[in-house]
Amino acid sequence: MIVPVHNCRHTVEAALESALTQTLPPGQVEVIAVDDGSTDGSAELLDELARIHDRLTVVHQPASGGPGAPRNRGLELASGTFVFFLDADDRLGPEALARMTAMAERNGTDVVLGRRVGTGGRVVSQVSEVNIERAHPLDPGCDLLPRMSMAALQLFRRSLIDRAGLRFTEGLLSHEDHLFTTGAYLKANGVSVLADYDCYYWTARADGTSSTQMGGAATADVHAITAQAMAMIAEHTEPGEHRERLHYRYLHQEVFARLERRYLDSSTDERKVARVGCRELLDAWLTPGLLARFNPFRRVVAYCIQHDLDAQLETLLRFHRKESRPGILLESGRAYVRLPFFRDESVGIPDARFETSPKLRPTVTGVTWEQDGLAVTGTVTIPGVDEGTPEVHLLMNDGEGERHRILCETSPEDVSGASGEGRATAFTGTIHLPATWEDGRWELSVEAAIEGHTLTAPLEKPRGMAVPPTALLPADAGRRLVRPLPETAKHGTLAIEVGGALIPSDLRNVQVEWSKGRRLRVTGEPPLGDPRPGMSVLLQRHGYDGTAIRTPLVPDPGSPSRHVAEVPLAGARSGTWRVSFRIDGVADPVAIRVPGGGARGPVITSLLPPRRAMVRLDPMTVRVATPLVARLRRAAGRFRARRHDVEKGGA
Repeated sequence: MIVPVHNCRHTVEAALESALTQTLPPGQVEVIAVDDGSTDGSAELLDELARIHDRLTVVHQPASGGPGAPRNRGLELASGTFVFFLDADDRLGPEALARMTAMAERNGTDVVLGRRVGTGGRVVSQVSEVNIERAHPLDPGCDLLPRMSMAALQLFRRSLIDRAGLRFTEGLLSHEDHLFTTGAYLKANGVSVLADYDCYYWTARADGTSSTQMGGAATADVHAITAQAMAMIAEHTEPGEHRERLHYRYLHQEVFARLERRYLDSSTDERKVARVGCRELLDAWLTPGLLARFNPFRRVVAYCIQHDLDAQLETLLRFHRKESRPGILLESGRAYVRLPFFRDESVGIPDARFETSPKLRPTVTGVTWEQDGLAVTGTVTIPGVDEGTPEVHLLMNDGEGERHRILCETSPEDVSGASGEGRATAFTGTIHLPATWEDGRWELSVEAAIEGHTLTAPLEKPRGMAVPPTALLPADAGRRLVRPLPETAKHGTLAIEVGGALIPSDLRNVQVEWSKGRRLRVTGEPPLGDPRPGMSVLLQRHGYDGTAIRTPLVPDPGSPSRHVAEVPLAGARSGTWRVSFRIDGVADPVAIRVPGGGARGPVITSLLPPRRAMVRLDPMTVRVATPLVARLRRAAGRFRARRHDVEKGGA
């Protein structure tokens, strides 16, 4: 464990404690703290801690201007199989080293990236949300490098460092580790990602005095290191898509993002240095394929840098800082972002730099059953496009190549999008379900066609929006169920399930309770349908001869949408009975959940012949037992118990 220390008196003790209390056996952890000319008492504190902890080695050296030199000094002294670099204002999770070394040994990998957690306001992006046992940035299809941090706050196998001759750049306040980590990633036998444990707590200092918070390395140094790193990648890859994917993160971070953050606040001389360094990187590495990976704004910025359009570059960056939202021009099947200098003949930036792919943003406002079918209402917006009215279709796809298109009615004048976000067009599409449609799941999406562009997007159910109930629609041989989905999900792609069996959720607001007299009262709202088919409630006896009591389900006079069945118990002999709902000619009956209501009785189940019974409502079942049968069963139980005791005593 190597810890560079420069004026970190208030944090270094906690950092070292997190290293010295790792769950690895104490003899397997050595900690080397290199004081880099501290003037705040950190040096004296380190010496005091070294007298307490025999596994802590402290080295003092003059201030070197960055963490690179103290890390290199620590590498000269370290003797372990693995090396981990910990900054003096951060800390480790207790099991970090044990878990990371175990992963490296298990997979034979040379680098392990542990999960990082930002503290003190630091925002940390994760390489992966799941563990990756073994991978390599140069593997075909591997997308790790664009997401991997260049900070050296991770576990490295010492043999890799020696084999590749890796060292840190000295004298820089930031980026001192970029060549070290780039070389490690490229030359490692493999890398692992430990994502299921918080290994490293990465802190942003509250006083903003860390080297990166204070600005980091000079722009010229950053660009020089970036050029070397990109050249290293070029040595290990062939020209083409894979190299461009690896190069993307360097131009993204060190050219475009750096310009957007710093350029306007820099001095005239610093701006000139930035333009020169950016142009050298772009001229060397910005291929047409890599250019296409960037958005129109950055493609235009690159053109300005490479063609010495300094005033235009400043205008673009000011436009970006204001977070202005440019409009989009749709023209002859192409789309262009209306950034500053678009089609400005005096500047001459090619249209291709402004070209974009328009997006479709749908919003569902309602899904309801109408007399004609299932009506879907909503809006579609093409962000940035304020002119024209698209032709809108609903699309239904079964996932196996079958698709239906339903033309929608549109009313662009009804809904207006927010400023800069484009004009919204309201649509209503009614889905008719003819008998010729196949049973199965059909997912809903929307298509908008405008000015030679055809855009599609799935329809998502908004949170909180109710999904309409299941309906019974005509089919070739009677009726079939049509169920809008998702039924209970908070959100998700809207779909329609056609056909299939009846399920409990198709029955809404079901209640089972005692009615006056000797009956069970079952009420609920069955699937929609006009005219309604015959429906009934079944009381079916378990484990006997299939005895069933069938009671028609009829409209409730007090609430036409609800149906009611008064189930008699006259024929309910002793046993367990299941309450089910049945639609004539549609699939099998479905069981109804019976709320636990305790015992009731004795209940007079019939007058002729006279019969009484104990009735208990249990979840999903009704239990019936006549008093005589119950007494006989209890007596038989007592007799068997006494007989068992006698036989046991005689033995």
